[in-house]
Amino acid sequence: MNMLSNKTKKERQLIGCFLFCPLLLLFTFGIYPIFALIEYSFTSWNGLSPVKTYVGFSNYIKILTDPVYLKVFFNSLIYFIAGFIQIVIALFFAILLSTKVKGKNFFKATFVFPCLISGMAVAMLFRLFFSPGGSFDSLLELIGLTEHTRYWLGDPRVVNYTLGFISIWRHTGKSFILYFGAVQCVPLEHYKLAEIEGASWWQKVRLVILPGIQIVLKINFILLTIGALSTFELPLILTNGSNGTMTFLLQTMKTAFEKKMFGLAASMAVIVSLVILAITAIQNKIYKGVEDD
Repeated sequence: MNMLSNKTKKERQLIGCFLFCPLLLLFTFGIYPIFALIEYSFTSWNGLSPVKTYVGFSNYIKILTDPVYLKVFFNSLIYFIAGFIQIVIALFFAILLSTKVKGKNFFKATFVFPCLISGMAVAMLFRLFFSPGGSFDSLLELIGLTEHTRYWLGDPRVVNYTLGFISIWRHTGKSFILYFGAVQCVPLEHYKLAEIEGASWWQKVRLVILPGIQIVLKINFILLTIGALSTFELPLILTNGSNGTMTFLLQTMKTAFEKKMFGLAASMAVIVSLVILAITAIQNKIYKGVEDD
């Protein structure tokens, strides 16, 4: 009995030794920064001074009442809609290309290729494409729509929609890879059973494929939410947030590193984290209700 007890004790000590370093790293770079960020959000710290002046909820009130900060939420909504369109396109072609279609490898490569290009290269490519007198304007002139040419990356009325289109082009491949892999994992027996029952193509999609890839759909919607609220690269490179293209993450970065208002930027980071958690919880509730039905 003593030998068994000693062996168990040694195993616990060994497990504790193995867990010590990962837990220390998790606390140092994961848990502690979260509490530090929350602490900074209640101050007017400039990031350099050793003194942090406590201001209570002033930072949060300013963000939730100032139109300058509220507008960035509207821009995030545009990216969310663009992401939803991207998901629909990716899902449709993932289902279509999982069947016997000529040239399917070419089309799969076409969807995946934009994901392999760096954000800087994509930005430079579309800067030329949408520049005045560029490729897109030339295309409009060719089909007789010359009156619709404009400065696509400078006109405040359309620039966010232009950036949303670029986002769709670049990120559709990521969703396509997820959905295509998930569709391939649906058991063949389910398809055969649906064929025996005389199911149409749409019925196979609705009753076989969508329930079979429900977990992937859920994950991708969560990633879409996070991506819409954390859009940063394209507006930074293409417009630097000008002409009404500022996103929440870009606004946070500029507030912290250009305006030296780290307390305000910290409160923005806390708010966006809470929004992501709330939307994720709502999505989980909706999916749970669907699964229960």
